[in-house]
Amino acid sequence: MKGKTPKVKNMGSPVHIKLDAYEAVVGKKDLLSSEINLLKISQSVSNYKKLRIEELSKKELIRKRMMEIKKNITKIQNLLPILKLPKILQKENPFIEIESENESIEIDLSKSKEIDIESQLKEIQAKLEKLQEY
Repeated sequence: MKGKTPKVKNMGSPVHIKLDAYEAVVGKKDLLSSEINLLKISQSVSNYKKLRIEELSKKELIRKRMMEIKKNITKIQNLLPILKLPKILQKENPFIEIESENESIEIDLSKSKEIDIESQLKEIQAKLEKLQEY
């Protein structure tokens, strides 16, 4: 016998597996349902892209209109005379009082932020001890 070299199968060669009829039908159904799902996903993605483009165009339109409104407000403010109130009337102006109340609230909020967690815990524990005495 001559030294025969063993035949090496090509790695790219297809592998055949025997399937019975039922398995083949189930496999085809699964494949077709997967294709349907992929088509639905593709359709959803394309629909999303269209809606996103529409959304961005509407946002741009809103931004442009807001800029126009801002310019118009600035023009109107420049056309109107500046109101100078006497000091007596300034004290009676309710808007000034509201602004001063808002400032005091902001100060209170900043003070409450400065309190650390440990001091809050101590306060809560003290309140609990007082409640337990009753």
